[in-house]
Amino acid sequence: MTGRKRQRVTITDVARLAGVATMTASRALNRPEMVSDELRQRVLQSADELNYIPDRAAGGLASGVGLALPVLVPTLHHSVYVQILEGLQERLPQAGYQLMLGSTEYSREKEETLVEVFLGWRPSAIVLSGIDHSERTVRLLRASGVPVVEIMDLADGNDTAQPLDLNIGFSHSRVGEAVVTYLAACGYRNIAYAGTLTTLDPRSVRRIQGFQGALKRLGLPHHLIGRSDLPSSLAVGRDLLAGLLEEFPQTDAVFFANDELAAGALFECQRRGLRVPDDLAIMGFSDEEIASHLYPALTTVRIPRHEIGRLAADLLLARLGGPPDSQPPVAPSPIDVGFEIVQRQTTRSPGQHPQETT
Repeated sequence: MTGRKRQRVTITDVARLAGVATMTASRALNRPEMVSDELRQRVLQSADELNYIPDRAAGGLASGVGLALPVLVPTLHHSVYVQILEGLQERLPQAGYQLMLGSTEYSREKEETLVEVFLGWRPSAIVLSGIDHSERTVRLLRASGVPVVEIMDLADGNDTAQPLDLNIGFSHSRVGEAVVTYLAACGYRNIAYAGTLTTLDPRSVRRIQGFQGALKRLGLPHHLIGRSDLPSSLAVGRDLLAGLLEEFPQTDAVFFANDELAAGALFECQRRGLRVPDDLAIMGFSDEEIASHLYPALTTVRIPRHEIGRLAADLLLARLGGPPDSQPPVAPSPIDVGFEIVQRQTTRSPGQHPQETT
């Protein structure tokens, strides 16, 4: 017997089985306060018997807006964006909005394609990572009229990029500057940066620019950079450290693009018998859960990822007319959530002379 595509169960099928008009069945499912409890239960039972799945796209077209809310992240290879998604998930589904996830893999072209596809669903709003987009992406979003939130970067007037609409993030260039200031205060003089996609990811580019600018101002070497085009992993962190030590053996501190890379480097230090932080300091970025559980525990830069997700959700709900308890932050967009250096055991303390370590 050859397979045959089954017809989709429609609201008309549900209404027919329940013995009501199609409009009545639709109200029972979508506006239950407009029908009696007995009638709604009858419609629900019919929908359950038929395994009916509401056509959200059709509903969105009818009302001019859908309940889908796309979130575009740059990668799924590590968990940096998980807490942001959790912050969004805490608020938006309660108001009836469902998140749709897309990964751009740090490509403006892929982001453009995803934006075009998602806009075809007439979403209520869209969340983008970063402030750097193709010209066509910008045109599509502005023409659509849907609210846009750009997260994890900040259009703070120091860059040519301007926020499309709402913007919540922090300055990556200031992160680079702060890390150099901190490590120099700890007594390190040959400070390297190591990361993946260092030319493809504009946020990484800005961190490196701030990093090198601060080194130049302090009169320290600013050319110690380790790069990889592979996705982040423990193994890539190991290899980045090995490459740095081979090319720049004078390196005494390394700032890694994320905590996963830093953890891989720390394991490589232990394999080589290098004492951390005496022989070499290791510093991460984002303060993921692994950072505090490593031994020694990882010094890193903490960014309020959960707060970014929650603030984005509150801004969107306020814009979309969400629940009364979802009020927008007082500060206007762009909103700078800042960052914090979390000192643990893989760096010396500021002002501590190398001979003072034990």
